[in-house]
Amino acid sequence: ANDLSSWNIWKKNSELSVFYRASQYHDVIEIKAQAEVNSSLAGFIYFIEDFKQVSHWLDNVKSAKCISKSSSNEIVFITRFKGLWPISAREIVAHSRYWQNEDLSIEIAVTDASNAIEKTQDVIRMHILSAHWTIVPMAANRIAITYQFMVDPKGNMPLWLTKPMTLNGIWTTLHNIQSQLPQSKWQQQVNDDIQEIQ
Repeated sequence: ANDLSSWNIWKKNSELSVFYRASQYHDVIEIKAQAEVNSSLAGFIYFIEDFKQVSHWLDNVKSAKCISKSSSNEIVFITRFKGLWPISAREIVAHSRYWQNEDLSIEIAVTDASNAIEKTQDVIRMHILSAHWTIVPMAANRIAITYQFMVDPKGNMPLWLTKPMTLNGIWTTLHNIQSQLPQSKWQQQVNDDIQEIQ
């Protein structure tokens, strides 16, 4: 999974990197974002599920909210993105489920859940083609995050327009996670479902 030969580097520094490659879908690129951050595993999960705070770290987001929670590790949520001339406002509805592997890494499978809620007027509903998080504990309170995704922005957006916006957006998002996650109140929280590295 770590073979990056097929990927192009967009930007990287010592702790963050963003790669992209062509996909089988017209006008959609696949993106792989990686970051090393000071955080517990539980702290990361609580942080990304703190929907009131999502607009502070996820780039260009207006709001995010949970629609339903079917179990402690499974939710459906909607994220609304701001419009930016010449691009209309957009939203995405996702189903997310996480689990912990024997090696203590955590995976989060994200799938499109558009049918869970009516579309908002005057907003274009994007479609998740694939999205997956892997969070690997490196040491106590140090994690390596990988997020790989493909999203169809819909509404006939050409790749030359979406590509730099999406890549810059995920870079900004990684930066925000890196600066906000270690200081988050969620670092003090324990999650009974999640075993931390000692």
